[in-house]
Amino acid sequence: MEQRKLLIADARSFLATMRRDAKGRNLELDWDLRLQEVVSEIQSSGTYVHTAEELQFGACLAWRNSNRCIGRHMWRSLKVIDRRDTKEKDAVISAMGHHLEVAYNGGRIQSVISIFAPRHPEQPNQPDSVRFSNHQLTRYAGFRDTAGQILGDPASAELTEELLQSGWKPKKKTAFTPLPWSIWIDDQCQAPYDAFAEHPEWLHEVEMRHPENSDFTSLGLKWYAVPAISEMALVIGGIVYPCAPFNGWYMGTEVGARNFGDADRYDMLPEVARIFGLDTSSDRQLWRDRALVELNRAVLHSYDEAGVHIGDHHELGRQFERFCEAEEKNQRDVTGDWAWLTPPISASSTPQFHRKFDNRVIPHTNYFYQSPVQLDVEARRSNRPNSSMPHPDPYHLGNAHPTPQCPYGFDRKGS
Repeated sequence: MEQRKLLIADARSFLATMRRDAKGRNLELDWDLRLQEVVSEIQSSGTYVHTAEELQFGACLAWRNSNRCIGRHMWRSLKVIDRRDTKEKDAVISAMGHHLEVAYNGGRIQSVISIFAPRHPEQPNQPDSVRFSNHQLTRYAGFRDTAGQILGDPASAELTEELLQSGWKPKKKTAFTPLPWSIWIDDQCQAPYDAFAEHPEWLHEVEMRHPENSDFTSLGLKWYAVPAISEMALVIGGIVYPCAPFNGWYMGTEVGARNFGDADRYDMLPEVARIFGLDTSSDRQLWRDRALVELNRAVLHSYDEAGVHIGDHHELGRQFERFCEAEEKNQRDVTGDWAWLTPPISASSTPQFHRKFDNRVIPHTNYFYQSPVQLDVEARRSNRPNSSMPHPDPYHLGNAHPTPQCPYGFDRKGS
């Protein structure tokens, strides 16, 4: 079957990469025999099962292959938690609480991924064991009033409405009310679970202060410590893991420039300009630019004061340049999406602004967008393909956005 040939090719590419790596060379393993085992397993069953070592290396390699991520220099440090046997709602909740605590690490944020059960490539209509509707494990709600105004994060308005209709009753509606978790078990949507109301110890937030302007606190801004993406698919050697929440740590501009600064998010630049007494009569005064810098200074200062790790775009830019140099030294092509690797402020002052990147996607092991779980479930129930599965074979993870997103958290729609 053509499908099995494709899977064998992806498995072969993945295992060959692992074999060449220092991690693979240190394993006492007959690689030729392992490949024979995998090929035989695929030929007999249509799939294969990753060993613990393959799961560990595969998740790390997917990070290294992620074109849009500026934090790839840390790819070997990813802590992998194997949750392939975790399939009950309560166990999933406990696992995600554990994930957030391990990731927070007393403020010394560490990169973590929790990997749930994979799909079977030849059983496209079988339910996914676990999925999340949430974009991230932690994100703030967006409450839309009758006039269409939104309190909170506009990016969350649609999911917020869905959760309210599903029975969520928030204790308080504020601009920074954490969303409950929308968990799907075997394609069945579970009642919203208000994780941070039930377990406030899982929620770690940073209140925003400016290093010089004490009036900044009147804005009442805060943000969470751990950006944990929960809606993307992990692919390792052609095997799709539809639920694999992962986190890195924030880059300051993600919070300051995008989440707070974007007009379609919290849109705080006019308020910051007011606090600093800037002349907003004309854009030519560059008041937006000045407000943006002060907002980002406040974010970095606040995380530092709270003892929560955060990177800045200059630091991460230099680290990414060293990553590129190391890849080139090891004769590996540096793939990347220039538009995503350059920060939203001071772009030309960072090394990656002046580089050209090969934006070729490495398909056998990577992180991918996937269509919302509701659409996947609807497609399976009606036995038809959708945007995430243009073929009846979920191995072909075709998406509305076929380019992998950044597992580090830096994405153009904010984090």
